[in-house]
Amino acid sequence: LPSYNKVKNDPVLYAHASRVLHQETNPYNARPLVQRHDTKEIWVNPPPIPLETDEMDLVFGLPYQRRPHPVYGEARIPAYEMIRFSVNIMRGCFGGCTFCSITEHEGRIIQSRSEESILKEIEEIRDKVPGFTGTISDLGGPTANMYRIHCKNRETEAACRRLSCVYPTICSNLNTSHRHTTQLYRRARKIKGVKRILIASGLRYDLAVQDPEYIKELVTHHVGGYLKIAPEHSEASPLSKMMKPGMGSYYAFKRLFDRYSKEAGKQQYLIPYFIAGHPGSRLEDMVNLALWLKKHGFKVDQVQTFYPSPMALATAMYHSERNPLKRLRYKGEKLFVPKSIEERRLQKAFLRYHDTEHREALIEAL
Repeated sequence: LPSYNKVKNDPVLYAHASRVLHQETNPYNARPLVQRHDTKEIWVNPPPIPLETDEMDLVFGLPYQRRPHPVYGEARIPAYEMIRFSVNIMRGCFGGCTFCSITEHEGRIIQSRSEESILKEIEEIRDKVPGFTGTISDLGGPTANMYRIHCKNRETEAACRRLSCVYPTICSNLNTSHRHTTQLYRRARKIKGVKRILIASGLRYDLAVQDPEYIKELVTHHVGGYLKIAPEHSEASPLSKMMKPGMGSYYAFKRLFDRYSKEAGKQQYLIPYFIAGHPGSRLEDMVNLALWLKKHGFKVDQVQTFYPSPMALATAMYHSERNPLKRLRYKGEKLFVPKSIEERRLQKAFLRYHDTEHREALIEAL
């Protein structure tokens, strides 16, 4: 890697260093990274080899108390409330979204628990966790629908250097069958004392449409009226900086979601999430997104503005105003990044076009 002093003072080298880091995330072919810091050198080891299923079962089978430490007393802990009745079925994510650093924390090769280990934990929640009324709030992980999904060929997987298995298109070497997840849902629903199982983890809908049977299972039994998904944007330019699929995947999923909801006799709705202020997102992109929201009848309340977080590729874009998804050159085109408070607030205002508080600002911008 370029030295710390060079990276600190050179945005292009900073983006290049981030690009190299993210190209070395496959534990089967990643090389150690070395960066000079004045008179010393920092050595970064390659990612660890993923845990096998029996090793995952061992970790999750330890005698966890499943309740806060007694030092908290009767205090309400929101983070605990959110996960109290949820079960983590896998680790890792091969999505590669640039604003996310899950790959750097958990790896991009999926590590899955066995069905028996997961079902046993559901029974332990039923028997041990105070306040359990029969609802499991989530069977998921970093992504809802990557359980036991992997590369068809181990040799290909070991040689692969792609940042994502699903962008710009789903890799032909990826096994996209959701049959293991579907089977897990069916077995979990049969556990005595369990009345309902919801899926709250983020759904990779471009992957889900490869297996309509999974969508039918999900929609029929595991959606509590609303399902949150994250297109993040409607426009191709910012989506390409996020490494997210185009709106065609959203429309394909919505058609199946609506169809199976109707067949199940349920009124259910998709709640899409969007990001304002992402690197590469111009004002005209936000105008088009606002028009898309209005056309489809969405008046979103929960919206987010991009926040640069450690190790994410989009953070390198934000700082350097360069695109590390491509080979970098000093004379290369700079990337538009909305950084000022005014720009970021205005982009967020377009997501809430229906809010009269922003009316004057939007009219002026238009």
